[in-house]
Amino acid sequence: MEFHTLIISFLVLMVIVLVPLIFILRRTLVSSTEGAVKRLNDEIAKTGEKQRELNKKLQEADEELAKRRAEAKELADKMRIEAEQDTKKEREEIIGEARKEGEEIIAKAQISAEKLKVELEKEMDKKAVIFASDLLTKVLSEKAKGALDNLLIAEYLDKLKGIDMSNISPDVKEVEVISLTPLDDSTKKTISSIIESKIKRTLSIKETINKGLGGGLMLKFGSMALDGSLQFIIREEAMKVQQSIESTA
Repeated sequence: MEFHTLIISFLVLMVIVLVPLIFILRRTLVSSTEGAVKRLNDEIAKTGEKQRELNKKLQEADEELAKRRAEAKELADKMRIEAEQDTKKEREEIIGEARKEGEEIIAKAQISAEKLKVELEKEMDKKAVIFASDLLTKVLSEKAKGALDNLLIAEYLDKLKGIDMSNISPDVKEVEVISLTPLDDSTKKTISSIIESKIKRTLSIKETINKGLGGGLMLKFGSMALDGSLQFIIREEAMKVQQSIESTA
């Protein structure tokens, strides 16, 4: 009987102790669970806010990237246009320089061609005169050549009387008389007389024989020459004919 009473008392005591303890534990657990749920909700809310901020930053980053890409494209297009303009300008400068050099080359070539033409014409005229003079002296007999020579000398001395000799230098002391054949004393005396009447002084005569003259005379006063040779006459006539042809072309 006492044992049963003891057991019942123990059970009652256990109920008295456990019920408040269970209530306290339950309340604690519920409170802890609610706190945990609240904290979890807070964390979820914070995470959502952070996610929104992150999304906003990502959007801003995308917008900034798009802006940078647009700026980069604009800069690249600008640089390309400038490069194309520079290239076009350089190309035009190169073409201009090439054209200028080409024109200079053509101009120089034309000048060279004209000079060569003039030189060739002079050379051909010279050879033509020599050829004509040689041909004439070869065709004519010795008697005819002598008569032509005397005629040319007489005409030359006649023209010499009308020539102005005031520009002959006072330093000139000698006159070189160039002829086809040796001159007689009468001809040399006539030459001296004409010169003396012109320059009011006497010059010594140096006689030179030149078969290339073809006939006639040439007087040389230092660097100054008075040409009355057959070669000179043929050359003068050839130039007149050439000028006449060019003027009528």
